[in-house]
Amino acid sequence: MNSMHASRQKGFTLIELMVALLLGLLVVAAAGSIFLSNRRVYGSTEAVGRIQENQRAAFEMIARDIREAGVNPCSRFNASNPITLQATGVDTQFWARFANGVFGASSGGNDSISLYLANNRDYRITAHARPADPVTLNTAAGLAAGQTLMACNTDHAIVFAATGISGTAVQHAAGQNCGAGLTPTPDASLCSSAVSGPGYCFRIATTPTAADVTACPRGISRSPSFVVMPYEANWTVGSNTRGGSSLYRTVQGTRSEIAEGITGLTIGYKIGTASNYVDAAAVSGASAWGQVTAIHLAMTLVAEQGAMSESDIQGVDGSVLTRTMEDYITLRNHQDDIQ
Repeated sequence: MNSMHASRQKGFTLIELMVALLLGLLVVAAAGSIFLSNRRVYGSTEAVGRIQENQRAAFEMIARDIREAGVNPCSRFNASNPITLQATGVDTQFWARFANGVFGASSGGNDSISLYLANNRDYRITAHARPADPVTLNTAAGLAAGQTLMACNTDHAIVFAATGISGTAVQHAAGQNCGAGLTPTPDASLCSSAVSGPGYCFRIATTPTAADVTACPRGISRSPSFVVMPYEANWTVGSNTRGGSSLYRTVQGTRSEIAEGITGLTIGYKIGTASNYVDAAAVSGASAWGQVTAIHLAMTLVAEQGAMSESDIQGVDGSVLTRTMEDYITLRNHQDDIQ
């Protein structure tokens, strides 16, 4: 009876168990290989996506500044229509470059570009009937004493220092300015005087009288006049705090990181209707910053590791994923230089 009961028992032999384990290991290995492959593809796709995202942010923001370089609500500045510096102690280099709207340089193997703008806000002049009168605006929000401002219209642009703000009236007393009366031709030998040159009036609400014409010998504005706050936007590539490099925008001493993974920036400039693009040194050598009509940008971007593994940011050859992207941008405010 015992032998008959034992013969009816079923189970796996050792060989069957080993074969089953082997087949199970093969299935697990195949699934693991598919998982790792998908993980690698996901990581590489994510790295490329981050490169494209950084590229899009970098090009969109720098292109916006380039297109608006030299913008102001008044006229285009040139040799026959220069900017008058009536404020004393101003940065003459800044204002020389501001008139051109753009200036480039190269350092450490990377190019940089400075763009000069007056697009943050403009204030309409509502009253300025005498050269020494305060400049009355539609609003003075955001203005403060000590700021360097520019009053302008289609005829003149005068840089002055705001010596006081009273309501919507901006004062421009002598001392910080070469004379209190605004003039397009200040005489440096008369800066301590109230009048340093023939005065100009930016706004008389009524029809000018003979007395108005006499009081404003350099003329009375025939077009809308504005006060603006010019500034410089400097674009550079530099080291970040994470061991990589990024694209930075610096405005009025404040440096902002725009996009990470930017390792190279090359900038070319088109002068007038020329068919080729030249570097900053060539433009400076020709004193042609005012004639730059378009800019060629080339950026080199690499995948940043961040929260991803090292293999995620590597290509098939084991090196870090790298992309070089280019763009051509027109300077809208220099197009009147095209003959």
